[in-house]
Amino acid sequence: MTETNPSLPPSSGVGPSLAALRQQKGLSLPDVSARLRFSLRQLAALEAGQFDALPDMTFVRAMIRAYARFLETDPAPLIETLEAERPDAVPRLMVVQPVAVPSQGVAFFREVRAGNRRWMGAALLLLILAVVGAWVWHLDDGAPTEGVAQKTEGAAPQNVEPQPAVPAGPVANRPPEP
Repeated sequence: MTETNPSLPPSSGVGPSLAALRQQKGLSLPDVSARLRFSLRQLAALEAGQFDALPDMTFVRAMIRAYARFLETDPAPLIETLEAERPDAVPRLMVVQPVAVPSQGVAFFREVRAGNRRWMGAALLLLILAVVGAWVWHLDDGAPTEGVAQKTEGAAPQNVEPQPAVPAGPVANRPPEP
């Protein structure tokens, strides 16, 4: 891409400079419109310097950049000329003012901290109960089972007669007992 600067006086403006460059290249407005996808009305307003007929100055800046690149020229001098012509074409940066936060903090965060303390206390209590319960269960599980097993092995039941088994089913179909 070859860089050429507009050879027009700076007083002629951005629009006439673009129109002169287009005519030097031998292009018509419909050719440029088909290539850049801008309407003929928008291109005519841009070349005439009627920026109020276009949507916004941000759009105008983008249009000038695209048009200058299409015409193989540097868009920076054209944008500078536009900013000199129209002070509203200069992009404004958003300045964010710092917000003063009270030293005590925001009430919402104090409430969250108090809620967290309650949950942490409840979790700690449950953890302590779980450890104590496991310790007691382990003590009950180990010693008494050995003593119970020894008592049942050595002792034999005395004077226990076996009980006759009662058959299940209807009594009428049973044979008589001897």
